[in-house]
Amino acid sequence: MPNVVMSLNNGIGELVLNRPKQRNALTGPLVQELIQGIEELLGSADCRVIVVRGSEGYFCAGLDLKEFSATPAPEWRAEFQTLWARYHELVYLSEVPIIGALEGFAIAGGSSLALSCDFLVVGESAFMHVSEVERNMLAPLNVFWLTQRYSYQVALRMGLLGERWSASALLSEGLVEKCVADDQVAETARAMAERFAGYDSGNVRALKRSIRHGAHGAQRDKTFTETLELIKSGAAAN
Repeated sequence: MPNVVMSLNNGIGELVLNRPKQRNALTGPLVQELIQGIEELLGSADCRVIVVRGSEGYFCAGLDLKEFSATPAPEWRAEFQTLWARYHELVYLSEVPIIGALEGFAIAGGSSLALSCDFLVVGESAFMHVSEVERNMLAPLNVFWLTQRYSYQVALRMGLLGERWSASALLSEGLVEKCVADDQVAETARAMAERFAGYDSGNVRALKRSIRHGAHGAQRDKTFTETLELIKSGAAAN
């Protein structure tokens, strides 16, 4: 059974994390499949938008600590940080809009997976938890996405307090586009994707590229490169 199910239909690409028994927690093989899936989608002229979600009502519980700390160590552990950095690099450079469908929860590394999306749809009982501070860990990807996309105060509160953020709090602070009934998350994300799929793809790509290269674009690129190097060094959790 694949760790990630990738599809492309009518211009809409979809990446579905597929480890529901583990609450779609991250492992090396799963991230490798995420990379393969997003590379294939971004390389297709037919792909106009991408939806990222988890299977069976869970977005992502973060790193699978049981698998990561297994003895003997899994073969993928040594390269996990490099793989995780590569996925986020592809997302950062993507000229295709990426929509996250946040069901259940997004925790730690799962939060950075959600925050990396350009737009988020969240279920009304879902929550996000940037929990690294509680584990005495750094969270460079969560910090990068928070500081680049949201206010200083939101980044402080989410990064340093270590509290769960409810769907209503995420909506009120502008971290998500829509908060809907739990059973409507995937459908709402797809409806948003259909809107993008109906636009001129070349124009959307050009607009997104110009927005990323806009104000402070060079500094943003530099900060992101530094973040990736920190991840690859093994000095951080996600």
